[in-house]
Amino acid sequence: MTRECHVQFCESLRAKFPGSTYQTNVHFPTDINLLFDAMRKVVTLTAELSERHGMSDWRQHAYNVRHLKRLMRAAQNKKRSRAKSEEQQAKRKASIEEAHQTYLDAAQRYLDKARNTLVQLEQQGFVSQLEIALKIEIEGFMKHAIRQIDQTKRRVILGEVIPHAEKVFSIFEPHTEWICKGKAGVPVELGVKVCVLEDQYQFILHHQVMEKKTDDQVAVSMVVEAKKALSGFERLQLR
Repeated sequence: MTRECHVQFCESLRAKFPGSTYQTNVHFPTDINLLFDAMRKVVTLTAELSERHGMSDWRQHAYNVRHLKRLMRAAQNKKRSRAKSEEQQAKRKASIEEAHQTYLDAAQRYLDKARNTLVQLEQQGFVSQLEIALKIEIEGFMKHAIRQIDQTKRRVILGEVIPHAEKVFSIFEPHTEWICKGKAGVPVELGVKVCVLEDQYQFILHHQVMEKKTDDQVAVSMVVEAKKALSGFERLQLR
Protein backbone atom coordinates (compact mmCIF):
# COMPACT_ATOMS: atom_id res chain seq x y z
CA MET A 1 0.00 0.00 0.00
CA THR A 2 1.38 3.36 -0.97
CA ARG A 3 0.58 6.74 0.47
CA GLU A 4 0.36 9.81 -1.69
CA CYS A 5 1.94 12.96 -0.36
CA HIS A 6 0.67 16.36 -1.45
CA VAL A 7 3.05 19.24 -0.89
CA GLN A 8 1.77 22.79 -1.12
CA PHE A 9 4.27 25.53 -1.85
CA CYS A 10 3.19 28.69 -0.13
CA GLU A 11 5.99 30.88 -1.37
CA SER A 12 4.58 33.83 -3.26
CA LEU A 13 5.64 34.54 -6.81
CA ARG A 14 7.60 37.71 -7.29
CA ALA A 15 7.11 38.99 -10.82
CA LYS A 16 8.93 41.58 -12.87
CA PHE A 17 8.52 43.10 -16.32
CA PRO A 18 11.72 42.75 -18.37
CA GLY A 19 11.13 44.67 -21.60
CA SER A 20 12.23 43.17 -24.90
CA THR A 21 11.96 43.80 -28.62
CA TYR A 22 10.94 41.36 -31.34
CA GLN A 23 12.86 42.46 -34.41
CA THR A 24 10.95 42.31 -37.67
CA ASN A 25 12.59 41.25 -40.94
CA VAL A 26 12.84 44.67 -42.59
CA HIS A 27 15.49 46.79 -44.29
CA PHE A 28 16.47 50.17 -42.90
CA PRO A 29 13.62 52.51 -43.89
CA THR A 30 13.95 55.78 -45.75
CA ASP A 31 11.25 57.79 -47.50
CA ILE A 32 12.47 56.93 -50.98
CA ASN A 33 13.19 53.22 -50.51
CA LEU A 34 9.76 52.73 -48.91
CA LEU A 35 8.29 54.48 -51.95
CA PHE A 36 10.19 52.09 -54.22
CA ASP A 37 8.88 49.09 -52.25
CA ALA A 38 5.31 50.29 -52.76
CA MET A 39 5.72 51.21 -56.43
CA ARG A 40 7.46 47.93 -57.27
CA LYS A 41 4.41 46.06 -56.02
CA VAL A 42 1.98 48.45 -57.73
CA VAL A 43 3.71 47.98 -61.09
CA THR A 44 4.24 44.20 -60.94
CA LEU A 45 0.78 43.38 -59.56
CA THR A 46 -0.97 45.71 -62.03
CA ALA A 47 0.97 44.04 -64.86
CA GLU A 48 -0.13 40.63 -63.59
CA LEU A 49 -3.77 41.68 -63.39
CA SER A 50 -3.60 43.28 -66.85
CA GLU A 51 -2.13 40.13 -68.35
CA ARG A 52 -5.04 38.10 -66.97
CA HIS A 53 -7.37 40.36 -68.97
CA GLY A 54 -5.28 40.25 -72.13
CA MET A 55 -4.12 43.87 -71.82
CA SER A 56 -0.59 44.71 -72.99
CA ASP A 57 -0.27 48.15 -71.36
CA TRP A 58 2.29 46.88 -68.84
CA ARG A 59 4.41 44.62 -71.06
CA GLN A 60 7.45 46.72 -70.09
CA HIS A 61 6.78 46.48 -66.36
CA ALA A 62 10.24 45.01 -65.62
CA TYR A 63 11.84 48.02 -67.31
CA ASN A 64 9.51 50.33 -65.37
CA VAL A 65 10.71 48.87 -62.07
CA ARG A 66 14.37 49.21 -63.12
CA HIS A 67 13.70 52.81 -64.19
CA LEU A 68 12.29 53.67 -60.77
CA LYS A 69 15.20 51.95 -59.04
CA ARG A 70 17.75 53.97 -61.05
CA LEU A 71 16.00 57.21 -60.10
CA MET A 72 15.90 56.15 -56.45
CA ARG A 73 19.63 55.39 -56.49
CA ALA A 74 20.34 58.74 -58.10
CA ALA A 75 18.45 60.49 -55.30
CA GLN A 76 20.20 58.38 -52.65
CA ASN A 77 23.64 59.23 -54.01
CA LYS A 78 23.11 62.95 -53.65
CA LYS A 79 24.96 63.89 -50.47
CA ARG A 80 24.68 67.01 -48.40
CA SER A 81 27.50 69.38 -49.15
CA ARG A 82 30.13 70.08 -46.48
CA ALA A 83 31.30 73.17 -48.31
CA LYS A 84 31.27 76.36 -46.29
CA SER A 85 30.42 78.51 -49.27
CA GLU A 86 26.73 79.42 -49.30
CA GLU A 87 26.74 79.29 -53.10
CA GLN A 88 28.10 75.73 -53.16
CA GLN A 89 25.63 74.65 -50.48
CA ALA A 90 22.75 76.15 -52.46
CA LYS A 91 23.85 74.31 -55.62
CA ARG A 92 24.07 71.01 -53.78
CA LYS A 93 20.67 71.55 -52.18
CA ALA A 94 19.14 72.29 -55.59
CA SER A 95 20.76 69.17 -57.03
CA ILE A 96 19.31 67.02 -54.22
CA GLU A 97 15.85 68.50 -54.66
CA GLU A 98 15.98 68.01 -58.44
CA ALA A 99 16.95 64.31 -58.13
CA HIS A 100 14.17 63.66 -55.62
CA GLN A 101 11.60 65.57 -57.67
CA THR A 102 12.50 63.57 -60.79
CA TYR A 103 12.00 60.35 -58.84
CA LEU A 104 8.70 61.54 -57.37
CA ASP A 105 7.41 62.65 -60.77
CA ALA A 106 8.17 59.25 -62.30
CA ALA A 107 6.51 57.44 -59.40
CA GLN A 108 3.43 59.64 -59.78
CA ARG A 109 3.21 58.89 -63.51
CA TYR A 110 3.31 55.14 -62.92
CA LEU A 111 0.81 55.53 -60.11
CA ASP A 112 -1.59 57.45 -62.37
CA LYS A 113 -1.17 54.84 -65.10
CA ALA A 114 -1.92 52.02 -62.65
CA ARG A 115 -5.02 53.86 -61.41
CA ASN A 116 -6.29 54.25 -64.98
CA THR A 117 -5.64 50.57 -65.65
CA LEU A 118 -7.69 49.55 -62.62
CA VAL A 119 -10.58 51.71 -63.87
CA GLN A 120 -10.48 49.99 -67.27
CA LEU A 121 -10.29 46.53 -65.72
CA GLU A 122 -13.15 47.30 -63.37
CA GLN A 123 -15.28 48.29 -66.36
CA GLN A 124 -14.51 44.93 -67.93
CA GLY A 125 -15.39 43.18 -64.68
CA PHE A 126 -13.34 40.90 -62.44
CA VAL A 127 -14.13 37.25 -63.08
CA SER A 128 -12.53 35.57 -60.05
CA GLN A 129 -11.84 36.09 -56.35
CA LEU A 130 -8.13 36.09 -57.13
CA GLU A 131 -8.52 39.12 -59.41
CA ILE A 132 -10.56 40.93 -56.77
CA ALA A 133 -7.86 40.12 -54.18
CA LEU A 134 -5.16 41.45 -56.54
CA LYS A 135 -7.10 44.69 -57.04
CA ILE A 136 -7.44 45.19 -53.28
CA GLU A 137 -3.73 44.46 -52.79
CA ILE A 138 -2.77 46.95 -55.50
CA GLU A 139 -4.94 49.64 -53.94
CA GLY A 140 -3.27 49.02 -50.58
CA PHE A 141 0.20 49.54 -52.04
CA MET A 142 -1.09 52.63 -53.86
CA LYS A 143 -2.03 54.16 -50.51
CA HIS A 144 1.49 53.49 -49.24
CA ALA A 145 2.98 55.10 -52.37
CA ILE A 146 0.78 58.20 -52.07
CA ARG A 147 1.85 58.66 -48.45
CA GLN A 148 5.56 58.26 -49.27
CA ILE A 149 5.37 60.69 -52.20
CA ASP A 150 3.73 63.25 -49.92
CA GLN A 151 6.20 62.77 -47.06
CA THR A 152 9.26 62.83 -49.34
CA LYS A 153 8.10 66.06 -50.97
CA ARG A 154 7.36 67.67 -47.62
CA ARG A 155 10.72 66.63 -46.13
CA VAL A 156 13.12 67.20 -49.04
CA ILE A 157 11.44 69.88 -51.17
CA LEU A 158 9.52 71.87 -48.55
CA GLY A 159 11.95 71.29 -45.65
CA GLU A 160 9.33 70.05 -43.19
CA VAL A 161 9.97 67.70 -40.28
CA ILE A 162 7.61 64.71 -40.58
CA PRO A 163 5.91 63.92 -37.23
CA HIS A 164 6.91 60.49 -35.93
CA ALA A 165 3.28 59.41 -35.65
CA GLU A 166 2.82 59.79 -39.43
CA LYS A 167 5.73 57.57 -40.38
CA VAL A 168 5.59 53.93 -41.46
CA PHE A 169 8.80 51.91 -41.19
CA SER A 170 7.91 48.97 -43.41
CA ILE A 171 5.51 48.57 -46.32
CA PHE A 172 5.26 44.81 -45.81
CA GLU A 173 5.23 44.77 -42.00
CA PRO A 174 3.48 48.04 -41.13
CA HIS A 175 3.34 47.13 -37.42
CA THR A 176 7.12 47.70 -37.28
CA GLU A 177 8.10 50.47 -34.86
CA TRP A 178 11.22 52.61 -34.49
CA ILE A 179 12.38 51.69 -30.99
CA CYS A 180 15.08 53.78 -29.33
CA LYS A 181 17.02 51.44 -27.04
CA GLY A 182 19.80 53.76 -25.95
CA LYS A 183 22.27 50.86 -25.94
CA ALA A 184 25.89 51.28 -26.93
CA GLY A 185 26.26 50.12 -30.53
CA VAL A 186 22.51 49.46 -30.93
CA PRO A 187 20.79 52.82 -30.39
CA VAL A 188 17.73 51.86 -32.48
CA GLU A 189 15.86 48.64 -33.23
CA LEU A 190 13.11 48.00 -35.77
CA GLY A 191 10.37 45.69 -34.54
CA VAL A 192 7.63 45.49 -31.93
CA LYS A 193 7.91 45.80 -28.17
CA VAL A 194 6.97 42.78 -26.08
CA CYS A 195 6.12 42.96 -22.38
CA VAL A 196 7.03 39.76 -20.52
CA LEU A 197 5.89 38.94 -16.99
CA GLU A 198 8.61 36.80 -15.44
CA ASP A 199 8.87 35.25 -11.96
CA GLN A 200 11.91 35.03 -9.70
CA TYR A 201 12.86 31.69 -11.28
CA GLN A 202 12.82 33.24 -14.78
CA PHE A 203 9.68 31.35 -15.82
CA ILE A 204 7.43 33.35 -18.14
CA LEU A 205 4.00 33.83 -16.57
CA HIS A 206 2.42 35.99 -19.26
CA HIS A 207 3.36 38.12 -22.24
CA GLN A 208 1.80 40.74 -24.50
CA VAL A 209 2.81 42.39 -27.75
CA MET A 210 2.66 46.16 -27.30
CA GLU A 211 1.80 47.98 -30.50
CA LYS A 212 2.34 51.69 -29.89
CA LYS A 213 2.15 51.13 -26.12
CA THR A 214 4.54 51.21 -23.18
CA ASP A 215 5.05 48.90 -20.18
CA ASP A 216 3.13 51.14 -17.78
CA GLN A 217 0.04 51.03 -20.02
CA VAL A 218 -0.25 47.24 -19.89
CA ALA A 219 1.18 46.43 -16.44
CA VAL A 220 -2.14 46.26 -14.58
CA SER A 221 -3.91 44.13 -17.20
CA MET A 222 -0.87 41.82 -17.39
CA VAL A 223 -0.99 41.14 -13.64
CA VAL A 224 -4.78 40.62 -13.66
CA GLU A 225 -4.57 38.15 -16.54
CA ALA A 226 -1.62 36.32 -14.97
CA LYS A 227 -3.55 35.89 -11.69
CA LYS A 228 -6.49 34.43 -13.61
CA ALA A 229 -4.23 31.99 -15.45
CA LEU A 230 -2.35 31.05 -12.26
CA SER A 231 -5.36 30.73 -9.98
CA GLY A 232 -3.46 28.40 -7.64
CA PHE A 233 -1.12 31.19 -6.69
CA GLU A 234 -2.96 33.76 -4.67
CA ARG A 235 0.09 35.81 -3.87
CA LEU A 236 1.61 37.42 -6.90
CA GLN A 237 3.84 40.32 -5.97
CA LEU A 238 5.63 42.77 -8.22
CA ARG A 239 9.26 43.54 -7.61
